[in-house]
Amino acid sequence: MRTTIVVGLALACPVLAAAGSAGSAGAAAQGSAPTGAYSADLAPVNHGGSGHVELDLLGTRLAVSLTASGIDDGVHVAHIHGIRQAQAECPALGRDVDGNGLVDLVEGLPDYGPVVRTLSNGTSDRGTDLQYERTFKLLDNGDAIASLGRLDQYAVVVHGVDIDGDGRATDPDVQHDGSDPDDNEVSMPALCGVISPD
Repeated sequence: MRTTIVVGLALACPVLAAAGSAGSAGAAAQGSAPTGAYSADLAPVNHGGSGHVELDLLGTRLAVSLTASGIDDGVHVAHIHGIRQAQAECPALGRDVDGNGLVDLVEGLPDYGPVVRTLSNGTSDRGTDLQYERTFKLLDNGDAIASLGRLDQYAVVVHGVDIDGDGRATDPDVQHDGSDPDDNEVSMPALCGVISPD
C-alpha cells in the first residue's frame, strides 16, 4: 500500500514540482531574514476542515508547528506558497475557471503563488487530522531559509481532497485523462491560510 501511495505522489505532483521550480526565482534573493513569530489560520478551500500553523523564523532556521482536523482522509502535502515582496492570498470559489465546483492547484496559483518550502514528510502526513512540528534550514530550491524575508508575504496550503467520494484523497488522476490538476486528489487544495505576524 505504501509503495502505491509513493507512486501516486510521483504521478500526482508534476504540477507541484513545476510550481516549486517557479518559486525558485521568487525566493532566490539571498539576505538577512528578520527573526519573529508568525501564524496562519487554515480555512477550507475545497470541502471542509480547519487548522492552524505556528512559524518561528530564527534567522537560519524555520520552526513550524502545524495542526489540522476535519479534512478528507488521505495524503496531505503542505507547503509555504508565495513570492517574495508580494502578499499571498487564499483563493475563493470564483477561481473555479472550469466550473467543476473545485478550485484546483493551478486555479489557485494566482492567489497563493508557487511552492517555496514543502512542510510535509513524504507520505506520512495522512489521515483526517494532522499534527507535527518540524524545523527547516533550506527552501525546496536549496536556498537558505533567510532568503524568504518576512513570512507575512506568504501563505500555507494543505493539499488533498477526496473528489470521487471513495473516502480517500489518494488518486492523482480520478478521470484517468492524464495529469490535469482538476481531478488530482493529492494536489487539490484542502486548506489555506495567509501568514501574519503574531
